[in-house]
Amino acid sequence: MFDYVAKELNRFGLAYLHIIEPRVRGNVVVAEGQYAVAAARLRKIFKGKIIAAGGFEPETAEEVVENGDADLVAFGRNFLANPDLPKRIRLGLPLNAYDRNTFYTFDARGYTDYPFYEQQSESVATGVY
Repeated sequence: MFDYVAKELNRFGLAYLHIIEPRVRGNVVVAEGQYAVAAARLRKIFKGKIIAAGGFEPETAEEVVENGDADLVAFGRNFLANPDLPKRIRLGLPLNAYDRNTFYTFDARGYTDYPFYEQQSESVATGVY
């Protein structure tokens, strides 16, 4: 069905097709390390730009873009936990681990309290945690 829909979407001149990889169900990774199978398949059908999402880490995001199976990769969980994610990826800095228990709650915890890399570094350097 997805092949048919992607083919039919070509006639609308959409800005992009956003694909969520099947390796994620809700907020749980179900196929760790699986390549971006949906993007790879639909790239052969959809003629416009493709944004892939779902379980990507910086290395796998780079791979899917370099292979041409997606034009862009969207990050959700890693962006929540790393307010400076583009900088961390660009400089190869370690990522904060995310806490799934704080996702989709009605509290600011888990959305506004993850430190920027510089804040982490300062805490370690000064011994303040």
